[in-house]
Amino acid sequence: MFDGSNKFIFGSHVYRPTLCSIHADTYHMSCRFPALRRTCARNGREMVSGFRRSLSLPGSNPSGSPARRRCDKPQHLRSISLPCRSHPTLTHLLDQVRSCPESGPRSSAAGLDRIERLLSALEDLLRLPQTQDSLRRRPAWADRVLDGFLRLADAHGSFRSAVVAVEQHHAESRAAIRRRDPVRLDSAARSHRRAEKELIRLATAIKDLARSPPLICSDAAEAEVAGIVADVMAAAAATSTAVFLEIAAASSSVAGSASKSSWTAWPSRRPSKKESEEAAMEELEERMEGLEEGSGRVFRNLVNIRVSLLNVLTPSL
Repeated sequence: MFDGSNKFIFGSHVYRPTLCSIHADTYHMSCRFPALRRTCARNGREMVSGFRRSLSLPGSNPSGSPARRRCDKPQHLRSISLPCRSHPTLTHLLDQVRSCPESGPRSSAAGLDRIERLLSALEDLLRLPQTQDSLRRRPAWADRVLDGFLRLADAHGSFRSAVVAVEQHHAESRAAIRRRDPVRLDSAARSHRRAEKELIRLATAIKDLARSPPLICSDAAEAEVAGIVADVMAAAAATSTAVFLEIAAASSSVAGSASKSSWTAWPSRRPSKKESEEAAMEELEERMEGLEEGSGRVFRNLVNIRVSLLNVLTPSL
């Protein structure tokens, strides 16, 4: 019999085959002992039944197929859509859009500060590759956006010049009142009226940008870009219009109080009337404070946005 320890026991006979002679000796033993032949056959079937043939190809992994291994690995897919609304850039930009109410800013300087923050956030958005790809795929719409910001830049450049002129006219009015010079005072009043008309013209030139419709397209990412850029342009145009009209109204008020007829009747006027005219001049001074510097910052931001748009739309050489 076979006891599993590489030896055969038949009664008092114990046979231990070596590794080299196991096949030959087993054959001779099976010829001499028929029972051994039957035992070897039975044990051989039991041993063979415990093994299964497997086919292994070079480079194969028994743990799974290549397709399955690829599926098990995390996939990193690129998307052309904008970041989600929780992205810091979009969150900051949308906050700046909401900070520009339709009723206008509380002061002209505060309005320019809001426009500056809004345009700075838009510059960050234009640096994103997703935004640049959307602009390149829609060149006609991008040209329209470029034209809109060009009009805003021209308006704020002219507004800065108008602010400097209004400050000079206001100083002339103060000097004419102190010296009781009617000719000089009348000239300053006419200058204030011209500045008022120029400011109203600037506000009218960009008023339509506040109602600029966004691009209508089937792609969700491009529609999102178009909507955000349209909101930024509309908010900047609406706030700019409010600032221009506010300074125009203040300049008109000073022009009325600094007219020649008002100056000739100055000694006989009641104290309350004099105080109201002084208040109009002081109000203009307060509104003009910081406008020259603020309008310069807004103008530079608008120029930077135009440069960014041109860099996106112009292929590199």
